[in-house]
Amino acid sequence: MRDTQQDTPPSSVNGDDIGAMDDEMYYEEVEEIQLEDLESMLEEQEEEDIEMEPPEDHSSIVFKKHVGSTFCCDIHPKGLLAVTGAEDDKGYVWSIETGDVVSDCSGHKDSVIFAGFSFDGAYVATGDMAGLIKVWEVNTANQNQWNVAFEYETEDLIWGFWHFGARVLIFGVESGDIYVFKIPSGEMKVLKGHNFKVECGKLFPDGRRLAAGYADGAVKIWELKTSSLVSQVPANVEELKLCILLSTGKVLLTTPNNGKVVAQLQAGSDLETLAFSQEPSGYLAIGSLTGAVSIWDTARQMLRHQCVKPEDESGVTKMLWIKNHLVTGCLDGSVRVYESRNGERKRVFTGHESAILDLCYNAEKKLILTTSDDDTARVFLYDVNNDND
Repeated sequence: MRDTQQDTPPSSVNGDDIGAMDDEMYYEEVEEIQLEDLESMLEEQEEEDIEMEPPEDHSSIVFKKHVGSTFCCDIHPKGLLAVTGAEDDKGYVWSIETGDVVSDCSGHKDSVIFAGFSFDGAYVATGDMAGLIKVWEVNTANQNQWNVAFEYETEDLIWGFWHFGARVLIFGVESGDIYVFKIPSGEMKVLKGHNFKVECGKLFPDGRRLAAGYADGAVKIWELKTSSLVSQVPANVEELKLCILLSTGKVLLTTPNNGKVVAQLQAGSDLETLAFSQEPSGYLAIGSLTGAVSIWDTARQMLRHQCVKPEDESGVTKMLWIKNHLVTGCLDGSVRVYESRNGERKRVFTGHESAILDLCYNAEKKLILTTSDDDTARVFLYDVNNDND
């Protein structure tokens, strides 16, 4: 057994000296904590603990197969299958009823930023940031036999979507070009850009024309059948964020035939997303990263409802209309629904623990599908008829 006394360093002060120092010892570096300060610290800790608790989950299914932010989603027209793409370079088709994987959309080289079904549900397509586009035949009878119907590799993808009434895929790329593919033949057209990134694209309700917004502020209207330019809104000095949303907070309303700007709406700062309603027609919803949500009457060029004022709620990343209800996806992971007739909030769905990155709706099964920065996708049951008076 070791002698502990030998291992103990000698005191620099002997016993007599310590006794003499009793009256001199003090602790100048020890900060005294008042009782009220301690209570405040405990309250702050409790608030942090509460903030860390996951929100109440209103979803019916949670899909957790992805590793990394889940960027995009779509629902099969029949409402039984979902497809999602994510930061893990993967796309999955999965059952909305069980959450089980039905098909693995493999082979991608980068984050999958587009995933969607054709209008008739016959095909599913995925596209990644590096430019690889893949299309599979949907085979609900045998999940092991989903044949690749089309594959193409281009430059970096910015966005993509299916035509809502034809087996046609449309993609915008980094150079500003827009690729239009017929599926499954692969017949291709290119709508040439002007050396600025094409930030966004949207089909007109007639299905024949495409509006595209570019990074220099230009907005072009294309005729898909002839690949011809119908009209153009000249480039603005402001950087374009969406087709008619400018970084200055202005919203431009233009005529599709000649590109003439007929109105400018001052909608606030940090504008992020917008959506035109189909019923009632003529309503335009605008969402911002500051949390503001507004509904405008485009015919009268006036604000109809300020559903949410800036900073009152979490910022808005995505929005869509379901009949007369506006559905918004938010930075805090919630999904909020507003009524167009009075601007009031009707529902709030929670479950995600981070920002909503995409959302879509299926009228057949009355489902909202969302994807999030929390690596998950969630399905929420929502019947708009139950919320109408």
